[in-house]
This record gives sequence, structure tokens and C-alpha cells, in this order.
Amino acid sequence: MKIEIKYGETSKYADLSGNIEVLGIPRVERLSDVRSEIEKALEMPIGTPPLREIARGKRDACIVVSDTTRPVPNSIILPPILKTLKKAGIIVENITILIATGTHDPVPSEMFEELLGDEVVKSGVRIVNHDAFDKSKLVDMGMAVHGCPAILNELYVRSDLKICTGLIEPHFMAGFSGGRKSICPGITGIETLKVFHGVDAMAHPLSKNCVLDGNPVDEIARDVARIAGCDFILNVTLDDRRRVTGIFAGDLFKAHERGCEFAKSYSIVEIERPADIVVTSNGGYPLDQNYYQTAKGLVSAAEILRKDGVIIMVSECRYGLGKSSFKRLLKELKEKGIKDFLDAHRTSETFESDQWEVQKISQVLEKTRNIFLLSDLDDEDIALTFAKRIDSIEDGMDMAKRIVGANPFIVVIPDGPYVIGKIK
Repeated sequence: MKIEIKYGETSKYADLSGNIEVLGIPRVERLSDVRSEIEKALEMPIGTPPLREIARGKRDACIVVSDTTRPVPNSIILPPILKTLKKAGIIVENITILIATGTHDPVPSEMFEELLGDEVVKSGVRIVNHDAFDKSKLVDMGMAVHGCPAILNELYVRSDLKICTGLIEPHFMAGFSGGRKSICPGITGIETLKVFHGVDAMAHPLSKNCVLDGNPVDEIARDVARIAGCDFILNVTLDDRRRVTGIFAGDLFKAHERGCEFAKSYSIVEIERPADIVVTSNGGYPLDQNYYQTAKGLVSAAEILRKDGVIIMVSECRYGLGKSSFKRLLKELKEKGIKDFLDAHRTSETFESDQWEVQKISQVLEKTRNIFLLSDLDDEDIALTFAKRIDSIEDGMDMAKRIVGANPFIVVIPDGPYVIGKIK
């Protein structure tokens, strides 16, 4: 069987044989005229009046967008929003696009066009990166559930009209992305993230893909978003070729819940039993741009893997491991082991911004240490991934079969964390 696995902006191919099951994204019909459908959604939203009515009389507006780690089609969804705001009387100089970076690095200005599109960048709107560490640009809004302080971007909080955009897809700790996640963790301060990304929240058994009920990560995000306020959202779903399949506009919670129901209907694929070997990706670029993001695909693969099975991960990692702090924490995990690492970062005083991603990798390691990685990482970085380098999927498969034995049950997930396997 010839398989194609997404890798950066291209693909890797392999000929595999044996007991193989491929988990692909079920076919979902894409929208033929996306711009028209967006305009319709702005006029007939879910749970709110039309955006033009909400915007009328407002002095200024803040539109939250995802950073470069999410393939949100901003160049398609933002122009109709801007057009509506201008018609409602908000001048372009009073419109700010706020990039929800969380604790990620700021998006450099030379990448604004790639992120937002030429039309948006040239429109004259102000474009600002959120900074979770700059206290002068944050405001304390009180306490949310689970003892989480609601520290938020002041520019957003003070804006007369608050709009959030995003992508709804499975998320390996919050259940689904989009909606409330634009606010938390997108535009919160580090003190909020110490709880949201803390050891206890990350370790909860319901902090996982496609689970919302009882998920403390979702509960924190929802309550912080409620405190912050949001007048309108516009979220989309995408198919395996990044084409828009659904538009969910209106109330922050009602529209997002509708979108999650839709995404869940095609994101989960059931299998009969745990896999001996999982061959997967991190969904291609931009999600596989570094090893920090690759944790998402590893976690999804581990959920359907038998104990001490093998994960073959195909992830380009063109920008290396990620931030230097993530690299340092990986070194610490190697030196201390899982338990001592988690104990060392359990309090707000010892919290570090990238520890949660390392914690998620540690959860994979508790399932298996047999991880093979096909990537562009150099030898120094590979040594910190807890994975063995492979030069091809076939090489990885040969090594895997020597570990799990003859006639293994192989599950292939070409689209990585965009498809969630579940054992019946």
C-alpha cells in the first residue's frame, strides 16, 4: 500500500504492507463561495444580532486572530469583517488586529502579509502582537474557576467592540481549538497561564482531544473568556486541503459549540483495538514547524497505541525544536526523569511557560519510549526529542517490526492531530 504523509508544505511517501488501517479525514463538502457564506454568517449569526447591528455606534474595535501556528484563512475571513465594521461607522484607524500569541514568540512584521493577507495589511488597520509577559499591557479582571486569575490584554479589554476569529479543530488538551481559546490562552498574561498550563490541569484525564465535559482546561478557558467578554466570533472548520467546510459566527459560546459538534462529527475515527505501530504526521506546515508543536501529533498517536508500541512521527521541524526555553526544559526532563520534573514545576513560583508541552511529551513517554522521528532536525536537537532519527518511513517500519514482532497491527494517520483515533 502506498501512503502519503504530510511533511511541511510537501509530503513523504512509503510503500507499506501487512495489517494496515488508514485513518483519514472523512470527506466533508467544502463551501463553494466562502466570501458569500461569511457575509451571510455575519448577517445571520448564531445567538447574536448581526455584526453590523452590534458594531453600530461603537468607537473602536479589536479583532483577535491566531498566530502563525494555526492555518486560519485570515485573508478570506477578515475582509468581510472589516467591511462590515467600516459600514457601521468605525474608521479604519480605530480598528486593531491583535495577534493571540499566548506565550509564543511575536509574529515579525515581515510575516504579517503571510498571516493576514495583502488586503488586510494594506487596509490601514493597526496590527499588534500580544505579550503575556508585559505587565504594563495587561489588566487584572479577577478570579476564574480552578483558582485561575483572569489577567488579560488591556487593549482588548478596553475596546468598545471585541471580536474573536479562529479555527475549530481537535485540541490535545482543550478538547477543541477556537472560540474561547482565542482569549485564553491567546491574550492572557503569564499568571493566568501558570494555572491554565499548570501540571494539575495538564495531568487531568479529561484534558484531551474532543472532550469538553469535565475538562478543566476548557472550564478555565470558558470562564476567563466570560470575564473578558466577547461581542462576536467568526470561526471556521477546514478539510484536509485547508479549504473551508464550515463557518460559525455569533455568540462566543453558542457558535463555538455548534462548530465543535460539526468538527467532532468527522474528526473521530474508531478502531477495533490498540495499534502496535502508529505512523503519523503533525499535519504538515504550519503545525509541524517545530518539535514544540509536534507534541500534538505524538499525544494523538499515543492514545491509540498499545503499551510499548512504536510511533513513527513524520514532522519537518523546519524551525528546530522551538524556543530556547523549551529546549532547556527537554534537557531537564532527560536529566531528572518524569516525576522529579513535574514535582519541580508544580507551583506558580516554579512554573515555566513551555513546561506544559514537555509534560505532554512525558505522558507519551509513559506509554512508550519507542519513537522514531523523520524530520529536518540536526543531531544535537534530535538527541533531546526522546526519539530515534530515521531517514525514511520504510526504515522506521523495519525497526518497529523488530520491536513489536511479526504481523503487527499498523495504523496510519496521514493528517496527524487533525484526525483523532478512538478505540471502540
